[in-house]
Amino acid sequence: MKKNNEDPHDAVTKAINNVFKEDYCTDLSMIISKVQDQDGKLPKKVVQIWNELHNGKATIFGDRELDVSISQLSYQIAGQYRHNVGLDVEREFLFVSWCRYAATFAHYKATFDLFLYAIDHEMDEDIIAFWSRKTIDLIAEELSYCFDKIKQNNLVQQAHLVIRRVSYMNPKLGLSHVFTLMQSRAQTDNPDSKHVLSSITDDLIEKIGGIRVLESIEPSGDRNVRAVCEKYEELVKIPVTLVRIGDLNSVKKTLDKEFPWFHKLTQKLISSLQLRLLGNGDFFIPPLLILGDAGIGKTSFSLRFSQLIKVPFRAISLAGKSDNRDLVGTSRGWGTGQPSMIISLINQHKVGNPIVLADEVDKCGGSDHNGRALDTLLTLFEPTSARHFFDEYLCGRCDFSRVSWICTANSVKQIPTTLLSHLDVVTVDKPEFEHYSAIVNRSITSFFAENGIHSAHKPVLEEADWKWLQGYYTSPRITKKAVYKWLAYRLLSASNDMVH
Repeated sequence: MKKNNEDPHDAVTKAINNVFKEDYCTDLSMIISKVQDQDGKLPKKVVQIWNELHNGKATIFGDRELDVSISQLSYQIAGQYRHNVGLDVEREFLFVSWCRYAATFAHYKATFDLFLYAIDHEMDEDIIAFWSRKTIDLIAEELSYCFDKIKQNNLVQQAHLVIRRVSYMNPKLGLSHVFTLMQSRAQTDNPDSKHVLSSITDDLIEKIGGIRVLESIEPSGDRNVRAVCEKYEELVKIPVTLVRIGDLNSVKKTLDKEFPWFHKLTQKLISSLQLRLLGNGDFFIPPLLILGDAGIGKTSFSLRFSQLIKVPFRAISLAGKSDNRDLVGTSRGWGTGQPSMIISLINQHKVGNPIVLADEVDKCGGSDHNGRALDTLLTLFEPTSARHFFDEYLCGRCDFSRVSWICTANSVKQIPTTLLSHLDVVTVDKPEFEHYSAIVNRSITSFFAENGIHSAHKPVLEEADWKWLQGYYTSPRITKKAVYKWLAYRLLSASNDMVH
């Protein structure tokens, strides 16, 4: 454990870290001798059994009762050194080593202590993930056959603690542990444990930033339908994450720079998210209607906002839309049937709180026969009904209550008052002359990104170029088209000059 010219304290610390590695094998004779050197008392019979086990000579190795006895005794020995953790590195080594030996025999308390030590000492994420996973597996196993109410509550508290702590580091890892508990709930025959597991999994999913979005999928005898439904089965089994709100100052600064004429809306969105930070911090904005003339950048702003917030985004055009199938899914009787666009978006990214843009809601059609899209939107805007939204293809209930809706329109005249009453309406005016330099710069950036061209090829805007572009300062959309035309001309001219 000690090397030449190596500080004894550092050598022991390194040995402690090795104990936590997945492939570590306890040197039993060494930790027994260390206990005895420190006036510890170990029964000779126990030492003999341990030595036989260690040397592979015991004929009763693998006997469940013997394993339990050895793990319990090992954990008791570890307990002698628990109170010195952090004060005496040698005794700290004995604590983790005896816990590790007890954990070899699936002792859940020892495994739990090792997890706490690893996360308290900020060990590598892989190490923490390994010990948290082992702890949850053992707790789930204990719960499956535990009928003692007090022990059940203790196990539940330990599971809560493990999942909460790893979720701060890695939310997806926390959700995977919840899934382990969900599987245990499904497999156990113990009604008390089934009830306990059911309550803690639902509670934990909420607390660590997750959501179960799909309740079930109705089986089908049609091969094609089954093939589609199989892609969504994971949503039934495993919760999806909820994106947390990040650095709002950075979001606001970028939006004000790139979309200065949207300043009022930017401020409103940032204020709404600042309030949510006082709660659980999950991203969500109430249903919003951006009202303004065509071509002023309503869709571009919404997309950029989603990119900065880092949530999935999908736009659906409702102009002339005659049915609501994109929103509710297509019935299985149709040959080209598919689940709703919303559940498809969630399934693609495994995120339960995306942004969906309903574009041009003022131009939406519909019929009573095929279902009006605006009526469906009304259902989706209501948190209660959105929580139990029925997908006609999957034939299952979906939870869309965390989806953020942004609608766009040129006028409110054709929008039903019932829908308007559920929307926070913000009017965005046309950009002023001084805003167009930001529009030009953003258009240049978009052009290079869309075409995969390195920014080193970006041409310099001369005064004559700016004057030419100013002739197209009528709307951001028209300006963008002019910028793209100018860039194509300049880049191709430069390329032709190089050829000749």
